[in-house]
Formats: sequence, C-alpha cells, structure tokens
Amino acid sequence: MIALAQWGRRVEIFSLRWQARLDTKQVDRAVPWVIALLLGGALSGLSLARALQLDAGADLSSHLQGLWLIGEGYEPRSSVAGHNLLWEQAAFILYPVAGLTALFPDQPTLLALQASALALAVVPLWRIARDVGGLKSGAAAAVVFAYCAYPAVHSINLSDFHPEALAVPALFGAVLTALRGQWNWFTVFALLAVTCRSDLAFALSGLGLLVLLEGRRRPGTAISLGGLAYGLVAMTAIQPRFNGGRFPHIEAFSDFGSGHLGSVLWGFISAPHQVLADALSQANFQMIVFLLAPVMLLPLVAPRYLLPVVPLFGAYLVADVPPGQLAEASQTVPMIPFVFAATVFALARSGRVLVERVNVDRRLLTALVLTAGLFFLRDAPSSLYERPWDWGQRDTIVIARQEAADLIPPDASVRASEQILPLLADRTRLYQLHTGDDPDSAAVAATPKVEWIVFDSASAPEWSPLDIESFDLDVRRTGFERLEFEVGGSELRVYRLRNVIQS
Repeated sequence: MIALAQWGRRVEIFSLRWQARLDTKQVDRAVPWVIALLLGGALSGLSLARALQLDAGADLSSHLQGLWLIGEGYEPRSSVAGHNLLWEQAAFILYPVAGLTALFPDQPTLLALQASALALAVVPLWRIARDVGGLKSGAAAAVVFAYCAYPAVHSINLSDFHPEALAVPALFGAVLTALRGQWNWFTVFALLAVTCRSDLAFALSGLGLLVLLEGRRRPGTAISLGGLAYGLVAMTAIQPRFNGGRFPHIEAFSDFGSGHLGSVLWGFISAPHQVLADALSQANFQMIVFLLAPVMLLPLVAPRYLLPVVPLFGAYLVADVPPGQLAEASQTVPMIPFVFAATVFALARSGRVLVERVNVDRRLLTALVLTAGLFFLRDAPSSLYERPWDWGQRDTIVIARQEAADLIPPDASVRASEQILPLLADRTRLYQLHTGDDPDSAAVAATPKVEWIVFDSASAPEWSPLDIESFDLDVRRTGFERLEFEVGGSELRVYRLRNVIQS
C-alpha cells in the first residue's frame, strides 16, 4: 500500500510538471495546431484508404460530378443526385471547392479537405476549453482527446463527402467568438457555416438566444433573428429556385405535409404526438446515446450550452432519411460543437478555481479519456476492430472496377452501381444503378437513357447467383451486349448498347 501511494504521488508530480510546461503561452498556442495537424493526417489517410478500395458511393459521386460541372462552367446539376446540388442545402461553398478540385486530383482533394476541416476544429475547441472554460491544460487535453476519438467525427470522415462537414470548425469558431463577444469574427464564422449548409443558420439562431440569456441583449437578438431569417429565406426562396420552385425537404417531411414549408409546419403543430413519437423512436434514442455517451453524458450537466441546437436536431430526428451510421453522419454536424462546448462547461463546473485556472479532478478526466477511447473502439467506423490498416489494398475486384471504368468513353451515358460511380464522375450523363429486391425490375429501370451499364454484385448483396443471371438476361434482351474482360468474373458485368462504337 505504501509503495502504491508513493507511485501515485510520483505520477501526480509528473502530471503537474507537464501541465506547468503546457500552461506556458508559447506551448498553449502551438499544442492545438500540432494536434490538428496529426489528426488531419490520420483522418485523411483513413478516408483516402477507404476511397482507394472503392467503398465510397453515390454521395461522393454526385459531389464529384457537381464540382466537375462547375469547373466546366455549368451549374452543379448532378445526374447522379437527380437535381442541382444547391437545391439540397444552398451549399455555395462548392464553388471555391471546385477551384481546388480543378487544380488538383478531385477525389483525394475533396476527401483530404473534409478531413482537414474536421481536424481544424481542434483549435477553437482548445481555445473554448482554455480561454472561455478556464480549464487547465490537462483537462483541455482530455476534451480534445475525446473529440479526436469521437465516433461521430469518424463517421462523418468516412461517409463520402458532405459540404456541411466543412462547417464544423466554423461552428466551433462561432461558439468561441460568441462566448468571447468578438462579433466581427463571429460574423465571418457564421457566414462560412451557412455557405456550407443553409439550415445551420437555425443552430446559430439558437446560439443567439444563449448570448441573449447571458445578458448581451443587442448582439444576442441580432444573431437570433438574423439566423432565423436566413434559414427561412434559404428554404423558401433560395433553394427552391434551383429545382423548379420545389420545397427542398418535402420528401424528408412527407409524413407531416406536402408542397411547401407552411404545410410541414402545420403538420408539426397539428400532430405533436406524432412528432414526439418520431423524435423518441428507438433508432433516434440510439443516435442520442451515440452522441452523448462518449463524453460521459457531461453535456447534460451544462444543458444551456446544448439547448441552442436542440430544435434543429429535433427536426433532423423526425425527418425521413436513409438509416445507417454513415448515411446519417452529416445530420450530427450541428450537434458536435455544442456537445463539446457543454462538455467543457460541465468540467468547469465540476472543478474548483486554483489561481486563474479550473482544476478538475484527475479521476474524472481519466474516466473521460477511457470512456472516449472505449466508445471509439465500439462505435467508430475506423475502430481498430475494423482493421483500418488493411484498407486501401487493391485486390482483384478493385482492379476490375478500374478496368471497367476505363472501357467507357468519356462522352458516353452510363448507369453504374454505386461502387463504380466515383470513377466515372467526370461526365454529364451518369446515373446510379438501383438494384432493389427484384432483378427483373432493376433491369427494366437500368436500360433507359444510357449506352453503357456497369453492374457490381456488391451493390446487390441479397441477390442470389440466379438473380444475377436473370438480371443479365433481361438487360441483354433490351439490346445490350455484355463485354468480357479478364478480371472480375461474375462479380462485375459491363454492358454496351449494340451498335455503339467503342472509342
């Protein structure tokens, strides 16, 4: 027992010495940038490795096609998505991003940019912890570690590409500058955030209410009303302009209304029981746990810093979107900054002020680090259990997919399985091959408007070999011929419309 106590004392002295070194101004400024650089490299490597083995899908393909169209001087009207990409969320950030992808290889640039944005959020998070929360360097480091291991961050990083991911550091910056009262910088971060995704304006509106509650009435009122106004104008006027006047989220909220925003709002008001039931469904409950459990539910100790984003996230919960951790990853973007801001202030409340900084119990910080690590191992798509070191290996099927894409002329119209789409994005007529449950219906839907079809069996995991042969026969009956090439076997099939000349 005496030896154990002495060992614990030595660990404490060692920890205090290192915290003293980290608390110097020079180190305090450098540490978050170093962490961001390392995290950015790790996230970029993971996303690029996943893309190299062609595990990306339609979301990446639609944005690659949209950026290519912008670079060619057209509107980002993606045939993969079936509409103008600006209709989805008025993500005008795509235009400067298109400038980068025109200069550098498009897919690596896009994925590395997204990973770098997620990593850059470490810098404002560190400043929130140190300057606003007043935490010592050890506590700030624990919060940053929790962010680096946060499963939602890794899910966003591996969920193809979403423009709203670029808003994560801007949202952290907006929270930081709002709490500091730096309104000029807040304006810059807020504008950057809403150019990535328009409905983030509602999260900023909630942040304005927080500023208002903290006693700064004029800026709080301006932020709240300004965010609300832009969010409504974007949904009702800006986004519909890019798709024939249609309300952009009508499919997602079809259970509550149709045609326009007013009908959806009336559906919310007239059926609050349905809204509540949808928001608290088992899948949504699991999503809430997914966001709060890795930080030990600490945001619930400082709920006022979490409340600004609750209305927007509640709308996300009741929306009808494709299920799945990666499919829903982009919906967690507005929650992440507020979850970690609330975590910082929860830790600040649990500690006690020593001189100028808040000293948090080392056992609580250890528990936070261990909890973050455990949930990373359990829930993150880049967990060690997923063997990410094996990603990026170009096996036979990956080589076959590349060879199949190389067969198709650049000006041809193509319908392809989602695994092949990123290889074919630099063209105007590209469509996704939807397999569904019925191979006969899939074949009927696959042939119109295209000259080439690429079928990858990975897009139809439920199909039996007999189903694949049925699909093959139906496609060839409609005037397509099947091309033979050395690799790929029955897993990959390429069809060309007869009498189409191969360039």
